[in-house]
Amino acid sequence: MHSFNIGKKYILITAAISIAAFVLIELVLRLAFFQCTMPEPNLCNYGVVKYFFNRIEGGGDLAPDQDGVWAIWPHRPYHVQTNSDGLRNVEEFDDEHDFVILAVGDSFTFGPYVPNEDTWPAQLERLLDIDLGPRSTAQVLNAGVSGYTIVDEYHYLYERGIKLEPDLVIIAFFPNDISDMRTLEREYLARPVKQVYPTSYARWARSILTEFEHKSAILKSAHNLKSYIVRQQLQADQAINSVDANCDPFQTDGSTDEGSCWKSYSDWFSKTVLLLKQHNIPLLLISIPDYRQFPEIGYQDYAQDFIGELAANNGIPYIDMLPHLKIALDVDAAYLMEYVPHKLSVQEFVTDNYTGNGHMSSYGYRVVANVITQHLMDSNKLFEK
Repeated sequence: MHSFNIGKKYILITAAISIAAFVLIELVLRLAFFQCTMPEPNLCNYGVVKYFFNRIEGGGDLAPDQDGVWAIWPHRPYHVQTNSDGLRNVEEFDDEHDFVILAVGDSFTFGPYVPNEDTWPAQLERLLDIDLGPRSTAQVLNAGVSGYTIVDEYHYLYERGIKLEPDLVIIAFFPNDISDMRTLEREYLARPVKQVYPTSYARWARSILTEFEHKSAILKSAHNLKSYIVRQQLQADQAINSVDANCDPFQTDGSTDEGSCWKSYSDWFSKTVLLLKQHNIPLLLISIPDYRQFPEIGYQDYAQDFIGELAANNGIPYIDMLPHLKIALDVDAAYLMEYVPHKLSVQEFVTDNYTGNGHMSSYGYRVVANVITQHLMDSNKLFEK
C-alpha cells in the first residue's frame, strides 16, 4: 500500500509539472509571437480563420455555423457567416426554393474582404429574386473556398455538392487556378478528400476542436512549424524534379503539353463535366480576370482563351467577365486596389502601379452578378423546369 501511495504521488507530481510547463510555454508563446496588432482592439477577439484542417499541409471546406469578423488584412475586417453546411450563406439550404444554384470556386467566389451580402453569389440571388418577381424564388449557395482549383471543386461536388441537388452549378475560374495545379500547390492547398461529417454532432465536435486549435499558441506554433517544414520539403523536391513546367497562366499556353498544369486542369474539368452530366445538373462556367489583365498591354489572356475552348469542347456555356468588367469599371473600382504612379517603364507603369489586394470589390462582384443574371434570364435554360 505504501509503494502504491508513492507511485500515485509521483503521478500527481508529474501531472502537475506537465500542466505547469504547458501553461508556462503557452504564456511565453502568446507574449512573444501572438500579440494582437489590429487597429481596433475589439477585432482581436474575432480575427480567426475557421477552416477545417484535416492535415496541416492542406486546407478544407469552411467550418459550419460561424458568425464573426475576420481580420486577416488588419485594416479591412469583414463579416463572415456560414450555415450548418459550411456554405457562406446566412440562410440554411432550403429545397422549397424553385431554383437552387450552387456557386463553386476559389477566393473570388468566397469573396474575401467583403461581407456575405456583397459576394457575387449573394448579389446574384438578390438580382434573380428581383427579376423573377412573384413568379419564382431562387437560392444561390456559396461554396467558394480560398485556394481551391478544379481538383478540389470536383471532390467537393462529388462528396457534398451533388447531394444538394442544385438546378445549376456555376464554376468560377480565375487564372491562378492553372498555376494552382502545380505539385507544390496541390500538396499544400489541396482539399482533403472524404471530408464528410454525416451528423450534426460530428460537425459540432470538429468545430470545437478547430476553435481550440486556433486559440492555443502551442498548437498554432506546432502547426506553423510543421507547415514550414512541409513547404520547404516540397519546394526542394520541386526544384530537383522540375515537374511543373508550363504552369504560368500569363506567360505561356502549354495546354497541349502532357503533364503540364494546363493538361491536368483540362482532365479534371472533363471529369467534373461528366460527373454533373451523370446527375443531370447543368453547368455554367465563368472566368474572373486578374486586375493585371485590364490594361491593353497588361497580362495576356491565355487562361481565358484556354477555358473558353474547354467549355466549347464540352458543350458548356461560358462567360468571360473581362470585357464586361472593362466596360463597366476600372481597376480601382473593380478591385481592392489603388493606382499609385511611381514607375518609369511602360510595362511596369500599367501592371505594377497599383497597391492593395488583388481581390474584387463589392462593385466588381456586382458586375459579375449582373452579367450572370442577364445570361440566365436571356437563355431561359435554368427556368425551363
